[in-house]
Amino acid sequence: MNIGFIGTGNMGGAIIRRLKSAEGITVFGLNRTRSKLEALAKETGLIPCADIRELTEKSDIVVLAVKPQHAEALWSETIPALTKDKCLVSIAAGLTQADLRRGVDGICPVVRTMPNSPSLIGEGVTAVCFDDPGLTDRQKEGVRAMFQYSGDVHVLPEQLFDVFTAVIGSGPAFIFYLIEAMIESGVELGLERESSSRMVKKLFRGASLMAEQSDRHIALLREMSVAPRGTTIAALAHFDRTAVRGNIMDAIRVAFDRSVEMGGGSMS
Repeated sequence: MNIGFIGTGNMGGAIIRRLKSAEGITVFGLNRTRSKLEALAKETGLIPCADIRELTEKSDIVVLAVKPQHAEALWSETIPALTKDKCLVSIAAGLTQADLRRGVDGICPVVRTMPNSPSLIGEGVTAVCFDDPGLTDRQKEGVRAMFQYSGDVHVLPEQLFDVFTAVIGSGPAFIFYLIEAMIESGVELGLERESSSRMVKKLFRGASLMAEQSDRHIALLREMSVAPRGTTIAALAHFDRTAVRGNIMDAIRVAFDRSVEMGGGSMS
């Protein structure tokens, strides 16, 4: 399978790096900054292309990995090289299935996707939308396989992309916010910043792995750390009295509403 990336920036470049060890996949790339493209080619074995038409002609799957506002200018160069046997995949947040279908003038099937930021290190969660009836089983498997190198892949109808954006797309920033708050608390109470940072990061990693590997409900895992009249129950009771759980749920609702308002899931 030949996969071509229009744009090899942060997310596009990260996906390409994850694909470099994949068997049976040839990767083509195009980027406005030629020096960055050539550096990535040297690192990953990517084959640079001279223009969009060349990349599109050589690729079975064309990945649109540019900012949404830059996509409009690319369609006129992409369309002449498209055929019904090709597939366009977008990782550009905010471009809907309808936007993509208009962009390719209905010539080929399209797939809307949304990888979250931990995909940069191969620990991401990506939503893919296979709502386009023109997609073949081979194309679906090809798209799924491409993103599995960057983490978990979940097939969702487009109507759930705003939910995914609010919980999973924006989620890493929420976690980083909590990590930062706990590091600062450690420093305030006497820990050296470097030690507090190292310990809190390990805390989140350990708790996440424990949650992932355990068959127990999250509530039961929480209860395992709670002793009568202890420090943990005192803090959790404070959370409940100050509606921390409700505030988190409200914040996610605000993110969901903003995603709907913006027309399809920009995480910025």
